[in-house]
Amino acid sequence: MASLLAFDRLGTTCKEALLFDGGNPVGAAANKPYAHEVREARAGALAFASSPLHVMVAGKSLVNPVRDSVCHLCSTGLPSGSFVRVSDGLLLCSPELCFLQMAALIPFHALVKLGFELCGLYTLQPDGRAEYQRVLPPTTVSALSAYLERRPRATGVATARKALRYVAVASGSPMETAMAVILCLPLRLGGYGLPLPRMNYRIDAPRSKGHGWEKSYYLCDLYWPDAHIGVEYDSDLEHTGPIRIAEDARRRNDLASRGITTITATREQVMDGEGFDRIARQLAKRLNVRIRSERGWNLDARQQLFRSLVTMKDVEASWTKTRRFFICK
Repeated sequence: MASLLAFDRLGTTCKEALLFDGGNPVGAAANKPYAHEVREARAGALAFASSPLHVMVAGKSLVNPVRDSVCHLCSTGLPSGSFVRVSDGLLLCSPELCFLQMAALIPFHALVKLGFELCGLYTLQPDGRAEYQRVLPPTTVSALSAYLERRPRATGVATARKALRYVAVASGSPMETAMAVILCLPLRLGGYGLPLPRMNYRIDAPRSKGHGWEKSYYLCDLYWPDAHIGVEYDSDLEHTGPIRIAEDARRRNDLASRGITTITATREQVMDGEGFDRIARQLAKRLNVRIRSERGWNLDARQQLFRSLVTMKDVEASWTKTRRFFICK
């Protein structure tokens, strides 16, 4: 469903976006950003945006330096699906265009992380908090790839295509994203070179009567279907008390009855370099992947890369992840 909605958007062109037709804007005076318009947008629909506000214009005559904003000239044609309408005359860059734009501006591992977030089931707020109200991700890897195919000569497109190789859909929290990025980035980039997992993968109860499961299905944070192994990120706060411990035990037993092994990753294990390294090597053994030592990438270097992907707000946000992404009935 998420892919259908994303592809439907990719086929839509907002009338204002027709200005971006290769540097020949129509009605330039009416589409030049002015200070009062920027202030109104910042006070209203774009109140969530950080400063400065970045504004894209379709011609040199439209560039207008406005306080707390930066004008960017786009002189090349943009395909349909490049913008999402906020209100009349106000467009936001679509997730697909945003991903392409950032490919030329941020480090590779940060671009992969952005891909997970654009395809994820959570949103990051300006203050660093995460919210979990999303039912479907804003875009998918397929939609991102399709958009890049429409911009074969765009700046950053080669980097964006490479980054998509390491992006999976439906991550449920910032910590799940960070774990997946480090586990799956190639060795030369400081990762462990493991294959991409499925995120929040649904495992249904057996159809046979008397299967004994209390739930109709479970969701695994990171799951490798071919190897029947999953990783769950759990916080101490969520796993205190006899009721929670009993639920976790039943969950592990239910999945084990279907030949599925789950590895629990606590905050202490994930944030500790040696602890996470042990988890990665357990997974590699089950996935038949050999982890070699790459020049320049040791345990400390990988831990430093991991910490560049995770802030304390990410850790706190992942701790408060709603239970609907853990066990569902």
